[in-house]
Amino acid sequence: MTLALKPIVETQPVGNHPIHDNPVLDRVLRNRGIESMDEMSYSLTKLIDPFLMMGMQGAVEAFERHLRLQSRVVVIGDFDCDGATSSAIAVEGLRLMGFKDVRFQIPDRRIHGYGLTPSIVQLAGELEPDLMVTVDSGISNIDGGLAVKALPHPCELIITDHHLASKAGLPDAVAIVNPNQPDCPFPSKHLAGCGVIFYTLMALRTHLRKVGYFEEMGRKEPNLIGLIDLVALGTVADVVKLDTNNRNLVKAGVDRIRAGKARLGIMALITVARREYTRVTAQDFGFMLGPRINAAGRLEDMTLGVNCLLSTDKDEAALLAGRLEELNLARRDIEADHVIDANALIEKYNLRLLHGVVLHDPTWHPGVVGIVASRVKDKLNRPVICMTDTDELQEARQALEELRKTDASPAEIAAAEEAMGELYVKGSARSHPLVHLKHLLDKMNSESPGILAKFGGHAMAAGLSLKLKHLPTFMKEFDRLVSLEITHDHMIGNIEVDIMNIDARELNMDLAKAIQEMGPWGQLFPEPQFHAKFNVDSWTATKDGKHIQLNVSVVGHPGIKFKGISFGTMVEGKPPFIDSFDGSFTLDINVWKERETVQLMMRQIQDPKLVLQLEQNAGKPPSQQDAEPAVEPVAKPQAAPRQQAPVVLEQITDRSDPASPQCTNIDGLSRQQPVSNGPGKSAAQLRANLQSVVQQIKARSEKPTINIDDSAAPF
Repeated sequence: MTLALKPIVETQPVGNHPIHDNPVLDRVLRNRGIESMDEMSYSLTKLIDPFLMMGMQGAVEAFERHLRLQSRVVVIGDFDCDGATSSAIAVEGLRLMGFKDVRFQIPDRRIHGYGLTPSIVQLAGELEPDLMVTVDSGISNIDGGLAVKALPHPCELIITDHHLASKAGLPDAVAIVNPNQPDCPFPSKHLAGCGVIFYTLMALRTHLRKVGYFEEMGRKEPNLIGLIDLVALGTVADVVKLDTNNRNLVKAGVDRIRAGKARLGIMALITVARREYTRVTAQDFGFMLGPRINAAGRLEDMTLGVNCLLSTDKDEAALLAGRLEELNLARRDIEADHVIDANALIEKYNLRLLHGVVLHDPTWHPGVVGIVASRVKDKLNRPVICMTDTDELQEARQALEELRKTDASPAEIAAAEEAMGELYVKGSARSHPLVHLKHLLDKMNSESPGILAKFGGHAMAAGLSLKLKHLPTFMKEFDRLVSLEITHDHMIGNIEVDIMNIDARELNMDLAKAIQEMGPWGQLFPEPQFHAKFNVDSWTATKDGKHIQLNVSVVGHPGIKFKGISFGTMVEGKPPFIDSFDGSFTLDINVWKERETVQLMMRQIQDPKLVLQLEQNAGKPPSQQDAEPAVEPVAKPQAAPRQQAPVVLEQITDRSDPASPQCTNIDGLSRQQPVSNGPGKSAAQLRANLQSVVQQIKARSEKPTINIDDSAAPF
């Protein structure tokens, strides 16, 4: 068991004037920069004017023109939850405005990549649209904009997005709506993709009202409130900052769901998650609904998620939600397997010495590398990139392995290995708050042009791809650039709480309910977190041996008892405490048989006594070590046999030095499981197969490699 203590830091409040009668709530709000209770009074009437967004007027005029022509519209979405909700909002919203032919197309992660790529334009072009509308993507797809103009059937393009633009410029489009495009005066830069398309629809409705379209056509002006549950879900799931404007949007969505007025797909997802819709919070969007929708884009096809959100049939919605639940369970299994591998690599190769960590495993699932990167980032508290092979590179690896089983000459094998280096690896990155990923990758691309093939994203998440041959150099450069941004102390991190050593008498049901009602809480507007020293009265591990259920009391107040739960804190089958601990926690309301009780959700548990004991035991033989806490036996589920090759670590190292303990094979084939040649395949046939692969590789390598683009979904 390896544990370390992090400093506990109390957030300092803004201003000296109380804004709430309750001292705990007053401190919580002022810690978040709230200066008046009016800021906590949420209403859609407080939303920022949509027409402050650059390009909005041009967009609504283009939409009006196509509406009067009854053009065929194809919405190009994305394969994450924000992309799915954005697609559903666009399709349903445009139909509400009067468009009769609105369709959507979601890129396939493996085939098309992220955004408005030429390949997805070609696929959507088969529908012969008159207008393409991107949601949650498109701002950096210059080649995609050109591909739209080159379609045989004339088609215009409107881009709605929230990602950062490429330094290479903007795509050619009739209108671009994005609060983060250069020189846009819109004051809130934190709208998610779903928020941008919702704002566009609000502006379109205002414009059509102003020009008298609804009256002219004898149509009732549409009410867009039915889309607000989608906006709330996508906003929280995309982990954008919950600034005041976003909180107004999310609060309205939460209220609509709690009132039982949510769309059938969302209600069905709440049901499969075994949650009561009347008790849904914004946090549930990120931890409960979002992952189930994301599972479709990670493992199958996000069309499934969009159809669930658009469904108007209760049985169909339940069926689609059930399928999303199955995919989410499968995603959890794959993720857990990859995280185990990644954690083993952290320890084996001592990756804690690095500032920026890059892991490459040719067997990892491309739809899950992003969430694995997030898990590793949480563990290491520094930027992490998890990468895997493209399908073409995997095929080339297999062909090379088959060739090695024949009498192929060393020259043939060397040529194949060299050609394979021209194929691509791709991955997802997650960052530390002090490292802006998009800016860092821009800097790398400027200082070392040619390493990156495609990249894009924002401050905390990015997607990228590069040639296999550039991977070692990329790893070194990533670590170097990150080391210029964060220090060792930053990587150790701290535990930030609103109030240290909070009085146990303050932790009551009134406070828990007040906090719940003051939401939404979320990214950069976090749920209130407190600290106290606890004595452990008793504890039990959950059946899977991962989590701990606690009965505790605050030191100094033995008569005030609390139940608590701590997720994922069992370490090597042992709890992270002896008989007491420092705990940071949030308040939750547990409901059992209609009885409500306060429950402490432990976010961090630290026991100085246990850490000291482990330090003293280090290096001692087992017979001389102090006894650690007894652990109750837990039935551990048997893992299914793994069907993939062992992990290959691509470590930052000088691979030319065979004496280096970190020197690894760049192609990783020495760690691959043997691949059968298959019946009837001769050496000549294998050579022919590989020669074809090599020719394809060489043909691709002649194409330009730098094409700045969000090449992988940031979430």
